[in-house]
Amino acid sequence: MASPVTRGTPRDWRVGAQAPNNAAQLKRRQTLNETQPCQCPGCSRNRAGVSRYCGPHRDEASRHGDPLARLPARNELVILKKAMAIYLETNPRLAKQIAGDLKALDARKVLPRSFMLGPSDIHRGLPQIAKAHGLLANWQHKHGRSYTEAVTHAMALIGWMAIYYGNTGSPRSAGGLSENRERFLQTRAGALLGDFRKTIGPDAKGRTTTLIKDVSGATRRHLGRDSIRNAREIYGKDFWSSPVSTVDGQDMTILDYAKAALRAAKLL
Repeated sequence: MASPVTRGTPRDWRVGAQAPNNAAQLKRRQTLNETQPCQCPGCSRNRAGVSRYCGPHRDEASRHGDPLARLPARNELVILKKAMAIYLETNPRLAKQIAGDLKALDARKVLPRSFMLGPSDIHRGLPQIAKAHGLLANWQHKHGRSYTEAVTHAMALIGWMAIYYGNTGSPRSAGGLSENRERFLQTRAGALLGDFRKTIGPDAKGRTTTLIKDVSGATRRHLGRDSIRNAREIYGKDFWSSPVSTVDGQDMTILDYAKAALRAAKLL
């Protein structure tokens, strides 16, 4: 696939030129692929387009990263973030190191205000990388949020995945297909930055209208890959396996502690 043209601000970027025979090749792949069964367990439909899944499952996989997994609940992630904060309170040296790394990362990730995008800037010729940059600029300048929040959220999601994703032993299991694990994680991490919207009004009657352009799963994954990678680099790949000390002397990791808190809240 040709690289996109990235001159000027993101609203001016364009998808790269495609090979002359690209459409014909895609059509041949599609015709052959649509004779195969959907890869979702229990589904009897044939695949759609060039996807591994039928139409409905393809759309869910594109939007959320997995056609079967449920999305993380807000209160589940709140408890995981609280577990992270409590652990760092007991490890001031590590907390200082992480805070310093996050501050430096924040400084590197700040985008110009001119990179912001609104609903009217989104069109078919705009590449995913332009939409990703636009969302991040909106997050920073329009909403006044920091990249640190995205990285902390990504780390909480990594813990959530370890507890819920594919865990069939719990009634609160998220389900999910193992081959989509990283794709689902990246999509949910990128989803934090929201969508493209603009409020118009109020009019003479005091009414306002909100224009919304949804963000594709591909754009969310573009954002999520970055925040997940930074989370693993700054917190460490084994963060959730770090040992903690308990008052009764039990051997426990941060993940075990988070699980206990989730069970106490009847969320596991």
